[in-house]
Amino acid sequence: MLISVTWVRLKGRWALPFFIYHIVRSTKQLNGAAGLLHSDLTRDSWIIGWTLSAWENKDRMLEYRNRGDHAKAMRIARRIGDEFEAVHWEADTIPSWTEAKTRLHQKYGRKPNPHKQ
Repeated sequence: MLISVTWVRLKGRWALPFFIYHIVRSTKQLNGAAGLLHSDLTRDSWIIGWTLSAWENKDRMLEYRNRGDHAKAMRIARRIGDEFEAVHWEADTIPSWTEAKTRLHQKYGRKPNPHKQ
């Protein structure tokens, strides 16, 4: 299965209503997406959010990512967020948040904050 982990930092609290609007719509789309095996959301603060999803394969993930409400959210993302990161890998099991965050931080050369796991 394909694991996808994303991280976003909003430009400020003013962006939160726009972010929530798009998260709600994208989550509705996600819950009906073909090939979705698991999904979860968490946050480190009011302006830092994470997603974790597991997919049957990369093609199914791309079908979701590039269509509908998620595609709309991606088009406005640069207006409300100032940092975006993602990591993907193949796995046999769904990772814990600790593993997911560690993998993303390692990809971008950071050490994970043990208080935000």
